[in-house]
Amino acid sequence: MIESIQLTDRIHYLPATRDPLSADVFAVRGDSAWWIFDVGISDEAFRFINDLPSEGLKKNFVISHFHKDHIGNLVRFLNGEISLPYDNLYVSPQTRKYIKAGTDVSETMEFFDGLRLRITPIPSSHAKGSLALIVDDELAFLGDATYPTVGHGGPDFYNVQQLLEQIKFLEGMDAKSLCLSHKRNPVCNKESVLVLLKSIYSRREKGNNAIVVNDF
Repeated sequence: MIESIQLTDRIHYLPATRDPLSADVFAVRGDSAWWIFDVGISDEAFRFINDLPSEGLKKNFVISHFHKDHIGNLVRFLNGEISLPYDNLYVSPQTRKYIKAGTDVSETMEFFDGLRLRITPIPSSHAKGSLALIVDDELAFLGDATYPTVGHGGPDFYNVQQLLEQIKFLEGMDAKSLCLSHKRNPVCNKESVLVLLKSIYSRREKGNNAIVVNDF
């Protein structure tokens, strides 16, 4: 059984699993609400979210993108299969097409809840309509945004223009630490991620808008 981990006095998370494939779930405790980044699809993720200490706090969900390992428990709730109530739900327009609920985030939204929180779109080859949650300009939750498009039988690849835009986005972001989903250690240094992404971008070929990354 997978157990939750406390990163800081305000941040808890449940690591991702492979069977079933379920994304990491991050919970940031503000003064008035838990800000929960992704909800996973596993029963463990469902219990982790429901068991967060209430202390009179609301629950606000921020969904990184529409892939089922990140939204599955929300879909189960909306279908009436489980109890996973929330107070606010923030999604991209692309994710909203899948779940038919939530507040669209097409540009940066900012909140102050004992912490400075920003929900912002991030360019991504992995999924259209990816969102990031940035906390105090120190830590950014990115979900799968820095990963390539999954080839599903073919090679994985990055879109050249999306990758360049993402590199510029990360370079312009003050946060120095990133939380990526599906990693053994989810917190990594932004510069190390940029080094990897720039090395992939350097492989681009004239006239080809995709960079294949079989070795990712």
